[in-house]
Amino acid sequence: MKILFVDDEENIRDLFSEYFKRDYEVWLASNGEEALNIALGSHFDLIISDISLPKLNGIQFIEKLRVKEIYTPFVVITGDSDIQIAIDVFRLGAVDFFLKPFKMESLRLRIKKFENADLDTVALYKSGDAMFNEGEYKISLLPKIRNINKYVALLVQQVVANPNIQEDDLLSLKVVFYELLSNAIEHGAAGITYKEKQTFLESGKDYFQFVEERCASCNYGKLITVSTKVTEKGVTVTIEDQGEGFVLAEVPDPIQNPGANLLSGRGIFLTKMNIDEIYYNEKGNIVRVFKEWTY
Repeated sequence: MKILFVDDEENIRDLFSEYFKRDYEVWLASNGEEALNIALGSHFDLIISDISLPKLNGIQFIEKLRVKEIYTPFVVITGDSDIQIAIDVFRLGAVDFFLKPFKMESLRLRIKKFENADLDTVALYKSGDAMFNEGEYKISLLPKIRNINKYVALLVQQVVANPNIQEDDLLSLKVVFYELLSNAIEHGAAGITYKEKQTFLESGKDYFQFVEERCASCNYGKLITVSTKVTEKGVTVTIEDQGEGFVLAEVPDPIQNPGANLLSGRGIFLTKMNIDEIYYNEKGNIVRVFKEWTY
């Protein structure tokens, strides 16, 4: 996986490179202009950039990439005072953001969702990890967190052939599929609370392994059902897990509490930023979202 990391502080660039160079191909840039030249000359799987940059700020950087029809997933980094700017950047196609200061291990967990996925999705059916249900496109998935990118690729296949879908739509749906499936596996099937997740992430241990062990302890018995319905106007996605559910009002609001660095409530927030409508049932184990095509 190839990542371009942009920050005007040398110590942060060095820290990022040292932390991730063993697992990824890391390129560094110190300002927006340098980053733009690099991004135009080479393909990247992910770009992570500070908003406050010399010569060309992060917003101008992403605007120029989109003008050139480069839709590389883009994660922004900002200080607390820039929180509203970070939210606005989502409208330009950013898919995630972090508030300074942040833990590198937390960033690693977010990077995982952009790793190249094994697109041999037929293998999911052969292995029994995914089961097709007749009628409206509907599948049941085993709660295996390490399959998350494969599951996302499987769902994307159901909408990508639609002639109305745009690159921005596709990128938004990938984010939504990832966040909602992650929540269904982590909090639904595995029963991990938001407090447990935050505590575990701060420990620096392998969170994916923790989730996998929780799900395996019940023999992956709590299936996750996903249905998609595509029309000329957009796509409706419904995801149901067999967990105990949750009270939506008790989920921390990352906008009201940016100091939490979006460890809690992050998935719901990112989903809301990428779709037009969202609905949860009273129990909290069924979520339905609607994404309108941008045209």
